Amino acid sequence: MLRKTTFTIGLLGTASLLAMPAEAIAQDQALEQEVESLREQVAQLKAREAHSNERLQALETRLLQMEVEPISTAEAGSVRGRYVPEPQKPHSTTSNLDFFRNGRVGQGFDRLAQITNAQDPDADLVSGRTVDEEPVQKAPNPTEAVQDIVQQQQGTQRSRFGAELAVGYSHFGDARINLDGFLALDAIFLGTISIDEVDADILTTEATLRYGLTDDLFFDVSAPFLYRTSTFRSGGAGGAANQPVEVTKNHGGIGDMSIGASYQILRETASRPNIVLSGRVKFPTGREPYGIDFVEVEGSEGNLQVPATLATGSGVYGASLGISALKTIDPMVVFGSLNYFYNFERNFADIDENPGDQPGRVDIGNALQFGAGLAFALNEKSSISMSYSQRLVERSRLRLEGLDWQRVIGSQANVALVNMGATFSVAEAMSLITTVGIGLTDDSPDMVVGLRVPYRF
Repeated sequence: MLRKTTFTIGLLGTASLLAMPAEAIAQDQALEQEVESLREQVAQLKAREAHSNERLQALETRLLQMEVEPISTAEAGSVRGRYVPEPQKPHSTTSNLDFFRNGRVGQGFDRLAQITNAQDPDADLVSGRTVDEEPVQKAPNPTEAVQDIVQQQQGTQRSRFGAELAVGYSHFGDARINLDGFLALDAIFLGTISIDEVDADILTTEATLRYGLTDDLFFDVSAPFLYRTSTFRSGGAGGAANQPVEVTKNHGGIGDMSIGASYQILRETASRPNIVLSGRVKFPTGREPYGIDFVEVEGSEGNLQVPATLATGSGVYGASLGISALKTIDPMVVFGSLNYFYNFERNFADIDENPGDQPGRVDIGNALQFGAGLAFALNEKSSISMSYSQRLVERSRLRLEGLDWQRVIGSQANVALVNMGATFSVAEAMSLITTVGIGLTDDSPDMVVGLRVPYRF
């Protein structure tokens, strides 16, 4: 019995020993399958990580490119999340300069340079130019207020649409002594002496609409409305110096409308200024100064005659062509311009101030105007400017019907002004430009005050 039990235990032990390698093999195979599954999962994770890195790199590239060229409205619709359009900040006339307005010229700039150069080693980071071309102007950083000076001087703007409302006031004062007689013995005057004085005030309201056809070509249309007040005084009425006479005339109406165009022929770079070519055509929509009768003022004994009404326009068609240059020198902007004004001859049914119609032809003198100035940026929202302008006007001519041309004595003029201004950015797309001008010659207005409110859409 004992031997039978011992044999049974031996058989069980031998069976156990034979079964152990089979279980170990099964466990090893399961472990290898699990390791292989883990390897596959790791490979999948690595592939996902590589794909995520590619997408992240593409997003970084697009983000840096958007800093150079803002995202369009159409592209914004496909972007996830909330889209807030970037406020218009017309820092410069060159869109490439806007990349530098927030000082982002560090790591992001170098990263974008690496990405761009990897695609095209000869391509420039900002403007797409080749490395052999002249670099664009990267400094200084013009403010919004200085951009308004750019628009005022060169007629360009960063937005497609713009509107401007301007109000101006000018004052003229003129006094003269009229001698109606002759000198006896070269020392004694025999005749009538009168002292005449004229004070003229002109209030102008002008509305302007601008449209940018391209980034370099802009058109505008302007419609002014004038209100004039002139006061005429004469001393020595009737031969008595203590009997002055005075009369005031008022008249308002639309002025001469005009359309203009500005084309940016050269963009500002590190070594050259921004150059704009401009032209303008004027239409005689205002009241012409010809054919206005002069009437004698009652009580002046013939010493004082005044126009029956006041003119609000020149009465002739005109055209002008000019060129302007502007250079940014941090924190200063320097600008200058040269313009030529041409007036076309025109026939009128009456060109004489006497009663009755006297037909004839008028040739208003052409003019050459030049000027220069500078502006300083005080901070991000304001700037001050100073400028000088001078216009040289040729003598006008008249030709009565059936007669030869006659020059109008005293019609030539030399108008010189010194202007001082301040510009303030009062809203995201609106600015306030103020100017004060002081006349330097007898032909210039005594003072000119202007207020302009440009708005960008």
